Amino acid sequence: MASEATLDRAAAALSLACIAHCIALPILAAALPFMAAFAHAEWVHWVLAPTAVVASVTVMVRAHGARTAGFVVPATLGMVLVTGALFAERFGIGETVPTVAGGILIAGAHLYRLLRHR
Repeated sequence: MASEATLDRAAAALSLACIAHCIALPILAAALPFMAAFAHAEWVHWVLAPTAVVASVTVMVRAHGARTAGFVVPATLGMVLVTGALFAERFGIGETVPTVAGGILIAGAHLYRLLRHR
């Protein structure tokens, strides 16, 4: 069974991967055309986002220390933004801003827990 710290690290890493994907890949795609396929790969969104959400929910359910407003509020808001970003283009909204904002909130919530428990 994974420790709480390991789950927090995994959730933070997945959230940071979402942020990197949203920010770095479009830049790389402009510089290196073969990276354009990865910048627009829809499957990446459908793998990273739910995995980050599941990791965060697992921490909330399993860790008693995660049931504080300092963790639950930013993590939940982040999960809503990241999940909403999966459907943003269907409504004519860009997915980058909600994904980056949500990823920052989720990663920040998990990093806050890690630093608080040291």
